[in-house]
Amino acid sequence: MKALTTSLSAAALATLSAAAAAQISSHADHHAAEDAMMNTPKSIAAEHRELHIVLERATKEPGAVGATARKLEAALSPHFRREEEIATPPLGLLQRLATGEVTPEMTAVLPLTEALERELPQMLREHQAIRAAVTEFRAAAVTAGRTDYVRFSDELAAHAREEEEVLYPAAVLVGRYVARTAPGKK
Repeated sequence: MKALTTSLSAAALATLSAAAAAQISSHADHHAAEDAMMNTPKSIAAEHRELHIVLERATKEPGAVGATARKLEAALSPHFRREEEIATPPLGLLQRLATGEVTPEMTAVLPLTEALERELPQMLREHQAIRAAVTEFRAAAVTAGRTDYVRFSDELAAHAREEEEVLYPAAVLVGRYVARTAPGKK
């Protein structure tokens, strides 16, 4: 009888352990899914990485190219950091929202989009300073015959326009849409 009780206890313990592990795994999967939905889309993250890499290389150049690249980096880096904190992660919800999926967990995006709306005028002012630094860097690149950096300058200017015309408004709309449609929101 004691062997049967021990065997049943071991089986019960194994079942409880498996259930607990499944619950922990499900909880971890839920958080992983929530984190994934709040990630900057891979295409935007890759573009930012490439811009950082080229600009970092340019800051090591001698003369006016390097000097103007360092000024550009000083204007761009804090802006990119803040952008990657509040402006681009909400865009990770776009695909799901476009298919009609709205979940209560999506309300986690609201502090980001609210911060973006508050800070948008400042971010646009920063774009003006970045544009001025890009213009100066581009001129130095032209003078030095560095067509790679001229092309980079043009790409960076186009990226800033895309943010102003598409990415920032889309991120704001994500927040407004989630705020209006998420189930279980207050």
